[in-house]
Amino acid sequence: MTDNRRFRTAVGENEVRHSYEALIAKHIPDVVRRTVPTSIGPVATLTTGPESGTPVVLLHGSGATALSWAPVLLRLSDQYRLHAIDLPGEAGASTPTRVPFVAEEQARWLAEVHRELVDRPAVFVGVSVGGWIATALAVHEPQRVSRLVLQSASGFGPRKTFPLVLAGVLSMLGDRGRRQALAYLTGPRADAGHRSMMQRDIDAFALRTFAHFVPRTDALPEHDGADLARIRAQITAAYGAEDRMLDASAAARKLRTTFPTATVDLRERVGHLIDDQATLTRQQLSAIIP
Repeated sequence: MTDNRRFRTAVGENEVRHSYEALIAKHIPDVVRRTVPTSIGPVATLTTGPESGTPVVLLHGSGATALSWAPVLLRLSDQYRLHAIDLPGEAGASTPTRVPFVAEEQARWLAEVHRELVDRPAVFVGVSVGGWIATALAVHEPQRVSRLVLQSASGFGPRKTFPLVLAGVLSMLGDRGRRQALAYLTGPRADAGHRSMMQRDIDAFALRTFAHFVPRTDALPEHDGADLARIRAQITAAYGAEDRMLDASAAARKLRTTFPTATVDLRERVGHLIDDQATLTRQQLSAIIP
């Protein structure tokens, strides 16, 4: 495991931390915050929703935090018991430890968190890298995953490298360049002109994080077919056909071939971040939970 400095400067880290706390207080002040001790260090979580509701664990993508799930936490907490996790080694409040992208090692810490948060199998929802980690748990701890919900999940098709290089060049051109780089990597987005105040705040926080955070650059391997055969959970997945970070078409084909009963949605004119995540997540959960 590595324990690298996640932020370029201490000042930048403090700025991100302050914004993170302020936005939680502003938009989701009623969430229950926990710090779960694990073998890799403390893992921070945000929980809301009725205790009797179906347990749903939410895993964000690279460079993000549990705060990215705020619209989902607000809009779906009427029905589900939601647990948003700050991934270790990312920009949130969890340990800075960066666990190698070895499926068994990623599954181990997530199983420890699940054991503390939920006393029964849960639905796991993962975006991008979060989808990779959720899939790793479904492979190595299948009894913990009742359903697997994937959104632009890594691990099922090749990752694209040129967009990352281009984004790196743009990000050196100041705030405007970073804004263009982030929009390029995550877009295209159909709802860019129709963002709520909360979403605009989260967008601004993502840009601030992008300016100060040092993302992981280690390889993220595709899941092995023999490993995927161990998954017992029902799967629903969504990808944007114009994803600039993943080969979404290849990922959709692999999922459909490997899991014939899976629901796989390849959305036209959509990029890596799929519009209106709260609506998407509710649709995916409704499709697999009777």
